[in-house]
Amino acid sequence: MKPIIISDQPAPQMKAIRFIKYLLFSASIIPCLEAAAIAAKVTQVNINWFLLVTFAIFIAQVGGDYLYFYFTHYHTDQRDAHTKIFAGWKPLFTDVLLKPEHTLFAGFACLFAALVIGLFFYVQLGNMVLVLAAVGGAVAIFFTPLMLRGLKEPVIFVTFGPLVVLGAYYVLTRHLSWQPVLVSLPGAFLVTLVAYFKSARFDVQDMGSGRVVLNVNRNTIWWLAGLAYLTLICLAAARVVPIWSLLALLTVPFAFLLSVKISHQQKVVDYLWATVYSLIVYVATGLLICLGFLIV
Repeated sequence: MKPIIISDQPAPQMKAIRFIKYLLFSASIIPCLEAAAIAAKVTQVNINWFLLVTFAIFIAQVGGDYLYFYFTHYHTDQRDAHTKIFAGWKPLFTDVLLKPEHTLFAGFACLFAALVIGLFFYVQLGNMVLVLAAVGGAVAIFFTPLMLRGLKEPVIFVTFGPLVVLGAYYVLTRHLSWQPVLVSLPGAFLVTLVAYFKSARFDVQDMGSGRVVLNVNRNTIWWLAGLAYLTLICLAAARVVPIWSLLALLTVPFAFLLSVKISHQQKVVDYLWATVYSLIVYVATGLLICLGFLIV
C-alpha cells in the first residue's frame, strides 16, 4: 500500500487524526482515575501521589509514542503498512521543538522521567513498585516489535487495563488486590477496541468515490464492546463494582453506532471519525464507572 503523506490528507481527515492523537492519552488517565475511585473506598487518597503516579504513566505513554513513531517512521515494513492511514500523526512537539530523528532520544528521556518517579515510589513503598514499573517500561520499549508480531491488542489490553489500574491502586493504598484488576476489565476491552480501530488490517484503494477502507471486521467490534458491557454487568452482580457504575451502560447505544458506521466499503474520513467515537465511548464509560464508586 502506498503511504499517504501529510500533504495528501484533506482537512477533515487531519482534524480527526488530531482528535485521535490527543484522546489516546486518555488510556493513561482513565485507568488512574479508576484506581483512585476504588482506593477512595478503602483509604484516604493522597492527591499529590495520585497526580504524580498519573503523570508517570502519562509520560511513559508519551515516551512509548516517541519510540513507536521513530521505529515505524524510518522503515517500510509491510506489517505496519496499515498505520500509514494515520500519516500526518506525529508525537507531541515533533517538527516544532523536535526533529523526527530525535524522537528516539525524546522517547528515552520520557521513560527516564517516569523511572525517576518510579524510584521515588520505590523508596516509599518497596520492591513491588520496581516490578510494576519494570513491566510497564518493558512494554513501552518493546511495543513496536510486539505490534509487528500481531500482539498489539493483547498488549494494550493488559497494559492499559489490569497493569495500570493495579499499579496506581498499589501506589495509593500500599496493597495489592483483585478488585482493581477486575474493575479494569470493561475499560480494557474498550481500549482494545480503540486499538483495533486504529490498527485494523485494511487496504486503502482509489475508487470512484475516493479512498475507502476494506476488511474491517465488524464482528470484532461487536465482541470487544459486548465483552466490555457484559463484564461490567457481571461485576455489578458480584458486587465488585457499585450498582451505580451500571450508569456506564448509557454508552451502549453509542458503542452500537460504531459498528453501524463501519462497513466493508468505507470512506477514510468516516473510518477515522469512528475511531474518535470509540475513544469517546471509552472515556465516557470509564468516567461513569468511577462515578459509581463516588456516589456510594
